[in-house]
Amino acid sequence: MGKFKLFDMNREGKGVSKDEKPLKPTFFNLPKFYFRRFTKVLNLNFVMLPIWIIPLVLAYLYTVADSMATQTDVVYSTLYGIHLINPSPGTASLVGVFGTQLPLQTYGPGRIWVSIGLVVLLAAVWGWINLGATYCARGMFRGDPVFIWSDFKYAISRNLWQGLFVGIIDFAVLGILGYDLFYFSQRGGTFWLDFFFFGICGALAIYLFMRFYIYLMLVTFDIKTGKLIKNSLIFSILGIKRNLIGAFWIVVIILLNALLVLLFWNIQVVVPLILPMIYLLPTITLFKVYSAYPVIEEYMIKGKQKKE
Repeated sequence: MGKFKLFDMNREGKGVSKDEKPLKPTFFNLPKFYFRRFTKVLNLNFVMLPIWIIPLVLAYLYTVADSMATQTDVVYSTLYGIHLINPSPGTASLVGVFGTQLPLQTYGPGRIWVSIGLVVLLAAVWGWINLGATYCARGMFRGDPVFIWSDFKYAISRNLWQGLFVGIIDFAVLGILGYDLFYFSQRGGTFWLDFFFFGICGALAIYLFMRFYIYLMLVTFDIKTGKLIKNSLIFSILGIKRNLIGAFWIVVIILLNALLVLLFWNIQVVVPLILPMIYLLPTITLFKVYSAYPVIEEYMIKGKQKKE
């Protein structure tokens, strides 16, 4: 049994040992802090796997769907009609230029309903998984004994309905902002389209910083959802220095994974594609807590104690 301790999520975490000097949550101490908690991070990943599994199933359903060829340019049908009525070398050339075809995935009713069901399922568990993982990451940051599975379940049961509601809002906002970013990135070229594109980029950056605090405050305080969102917005600006610490290291870890994929892509090594599924989500969660908890502690915990 001893050699399987890494995957025992109910065993007691060691917290901060007597020989382990607590680290100040500074920019340069984050990597050292992270590797001290790396085993717990790997264990935490197991309860976050649905965030990987459901999108992978959706991607599989998309790739195995039947496809049909379709034209990519809206003027093709008009040009083709002109060419049928009055064929000429000129119209033939235009039909060739604008007649590029791409495969379009086609879904049957069954696959559509399964896909919708999976999206609804992901939206439903999104908040629970994030708040449970944040609760465990907060314990790691504070040096508390951490029981991954029992702590995860406790955090969800304590915030069951609010966690569901906040998670659906979070999932929807991320989806809308992500779609808008993609849409306007494909429609640039005019002042207003470029204006909306950069506006969406700014809104997405602010909201991603808000997400540093949303679930952390949810598992730390008894707080109404409206105030939770308001405080998260305030801290996204008020805690900008610490937010940038977390953002920097999150970008570093993502870029390192992307670099590994690029290096091994040509030799068809799939390990770099699998590695992020082992540690990336809990790593990002821990980085966010590392950055955000000192801000919450300063303004909401110590600040409240001073008033009392």
